[in-house]
Amino acid sequence: MGVTHQAHLAAASLNQTVGDWEGNERRIREVIGRAREVGARLLLLPEMCVPGYSLGDRLLRLGTIERSWDQVIRLLDATEGIAVAVGLPIQFEGVLFNAMALIADKKLVGLAAKENLATGDVEYENRYFLPWPHGRRVDFRGPDGTVTPLGTQMFHLPGLGTVAFEICEDAWKGLRPGSTYALAGAEILLNPSASWFSIGKHRTRRRLVSQVSQEDHCVYLYTSLLGCDATRLIFDGSVFIAVDGRIEAEGRRFLFTQDYELIHRVVDLREVRHVRMEEGSWRDQNSRAQWGAYGEAPGVVRLEGDYSTKELAPPPPPYWVPPEPGHPDPSLRYLEDSVLGGRKIGERDLNHLELELALSLALRDYTRKTGIRTCCLALSGGRDSSMVALLVQRMHRYGRPDLDPEALASLVRDRFLCAYLATENSGPKTREAARAVAEELGASFIDGKIQPALTAAHEVVESMTGEPLSWDNPRHDITLQNIQARVRGMLIWTIANLHNALLLVTSNKSEAAVGYTTMDGDSSGGLAPIADVPKSLIKLYLDWAADFHGLESLEKIKAMEASAELRPPGQEQTDEADLMPFPVLDQLMYAFVQLALDPLEILRRYWPAMRDYYANDLARFAADIRKFVRLFCFAQWKRERFAISFRVTAFDLDPKTGFRFPPVQAPFTEELAEMDNYVHAINSSRVSSEIVPRG
Repeated sequence: MGVTHQAHLAAASLNQTVGDWEGNERRIREVIGRAREVGARLLLLPEMCVPGYSLGDRLLRLGTIERSWDQVIRLLDATEGIAVAVGLPIQFEGVLFNAMALIADKKLVGLAAKENLATGDVEYENRYFLPWPHGRRVDFRGPDGTVTPLGTQMFHLPGLGTVAFEICEDAWKGLRPGSTYALAGAEILLNPSASWFSIGKHRTRRRLVSQVSQEDHCVYLYTSLLGCDATRLIFDGSVFIAVDGRIEAEGRRFLFTQDYELIHRVVDLREVRHVRMEEGSWRDQNSRAQWGAYGEAPGVVRLEGDYSTKELAPPPPPYWVPPEPGHPDPSLRYLEDSVLGGRKIGERDLNHLELELALSLALRDYTRKTGIRTCCLALSGGRDSSMVALLVQRMHRYGRPDLDPEALASLVRDRFLCAYLATENSGPKTREAARAVAEELGASFIDGKIQPALTAAHEVVESMTGEPLSWDNPRHDITLQNIQARVRGMLIWTIANLHNALLLVTSNKSEAAVGYTTMDGDSSGGLAPIADVPKSLIKLYLDWAADFHGLESLEKIKAMEASAELRPPGQEQTDEADLMPFPVLDQLMYAFVQLALDPLEILRRYWPAMRDYYANDLARFAADIRKFVRLFCFAQWKRERFAISFRVTAFDLDPKTGFRFPPVQAPFTEELAEMDNYVHAINSSRVSSEIVPRG
C-alpha cells in the first residue's frame, strides 16, 4: 500500500473553447497524461472544462448535454491508475445541474453538483441551472444508461484519503458545503472553478484558498479555466494547492504558449490529521456535526484499487518563515525571465501588468479561436488607440517569447495594420505621435489624408438638402463632427476589408458611459478591447507602460490633452472640456452604476473629495452630476450597439452580460430636481451643516 499518509495531488488550468469537442478532449487527455507522468494519483480539472464554461444558450440544447456526457465516458480509458475530476452539465429530473464527475481507473465513480450558483453581475447561472440541495443523494442514469451516485457525498481513495467537492461559488459563501465535508472526515477538498478575471481578484483568491484550508484543516486544491473561451469573460488560470493555511504550490497565470498549467505536490496528511485531533474547537464542531447540528453526514463512495504513493512530502518551511510569498505575485514570476528580459515585477506593477496580460490574452484567444490572422486599427495619436496598439504588440510578444526584437517587429508588421486618417482639423502632433507609436511597436502604418473624401461628403449632403454646412452655424456643430467620424469609419472598414483584418474599436468605458462617441464612426469595428477600461486608468496604464516597457513614443502621447480633433484648430477642442474632468466622470460612473447612488447621495458623499476640482463651487459639481446622469441615460441605445468587449474591472457597462439598463426611461427627473433643491438650500445657508466638512 505504500506510505499511506502521503498523497500525490495535482491540479491544472485549461484553455478550452466552447463546443470544441475534439480539441477540448485532446487537451484534457494531454494534461491527464502529464499528471500520470509526474506520478500524481488525483488530478483536479476546472468547472465545465468538458464543453467550455461560457456556453450561453448552447446549454439549452440536448446535444450539448449528450456530447458532454459522451466525452466523459470516452475519457475513462485515460484514467488507469489515476483519479480525475472533470466538469460538465448534466440533466436530472428534467432540469440542468453544474456537475463534476470523478472518474478513476477507467470507471465513473460519481457526480457532485454545484450548490451555490453564481448569479448577478455578469454571472447568470440560474438562467440555466438549478442549485443542488445539500444533503440529497440519488442514483443518476446518464444518457447512455450508465448509473452512478450523484449528490452530497465524499469519495474515499484507498491509500490516498477522503476527498469532496465544493464548486467555484460554493467556496465564496459563508455557509460552505466544504466545511460539512471536512467535519465528516474529508481531508482533501477540491474546488474546480471557472472564475473570471478582474484586476486584483487573484490576490483575493489566494487569501480565500489559504484561509479555507486553515479553517477546515485540510488540503485544498483550487483550479480555474484559462484564456477566453467564448469572448467577454477572461480566465487567468489560477491554480493552487494549499495545506492548512499554507500555499504549497501555485501555478503560472496568463499562459500564451501552452493550453494548460499543471501543478502537483506530495502532501503529508498527518499534518491535517494531527491538528484536527489536537484542536479543541475542531472537536467541538465535530461533536455537534455527529449529533446532527449540520444535518446528516454525507455518504462515502469507496473506490477500489490503490492510490497510495511511496514518495515523501517535502518538510514544511520552518515555523518562523512568514506564510506569505516573498514575490508580490508568484504566478507571474515566470514572466521576468521569459518575456520581460530580467525586469523584476514589483507591487506597483501588478494591477497594470495584470490588465495588460488579461487583455492581450483575450485578444490572442479571440483571434486564434476565430481564425483571424490580421488586426487593423485607426491610430489617431491619442491615448485610447495607442493603448489598443500596444496590446496588439504585447499579444504577439507574450505569445512568442522566443523571438528577438527584430523578428518580433517583423511578425507584428505582417499581422497589424494601423492608419492615421487626417482631415484639416487634425494636428501635426497627433500625426507625429501616431507614426512614432506604430514604428516603435513594429506595426505597418498608413499616413492617410481623407480631406478630399470629407469635402465630397459635404458637397453631397449640401446638394441633397440645399443647406450649406458651416461651423459658423451652431446647429451644424454635431453634424460636422459626426460626418468626419463616419467618413473615417467607412474608410478604415474598407482598409480592414482589403486586408481581411479584424477592425479594432478604440472606445473606452468613460466614453461609453456618456455616449461620447459617433455611432458608425469611431464606434466602428468588430472587437472593442478596452471598452471596460475607464479613461483615468488608460492614462495611468500608459504612464506605467512607457516606463516599464521603455517606450519613448508614449511620451508624445502623454504630452497632449485628449482631443477628438473634430472641430477646427482654432476652437481648441478637448475631451474634458466637452465633458468634465475624467477623474470626476469615472467616480460618478462608479457611484451611479456600481454603488447605485441617486444624484443627491452622490453629491453629499463625493463633495469632500471633489471640492478642489470645482474651487469649492458646489453648484458646478451638481451641474456635472446632472450632466452625467442625463448623458448616461440617453446613451443606453449606443451601448446596446457596441462591439464585443472584455470584462476586466469590478463592473462593466455591457448590456448583454453586465449592466442592464432601459434604453427608454425618464432620466431621473425627480431625483435631479431633489438634488437641485438641496444645492439651492445649501447656497441659501439653510442646511449647510448637512454637508460633510472638508477633511
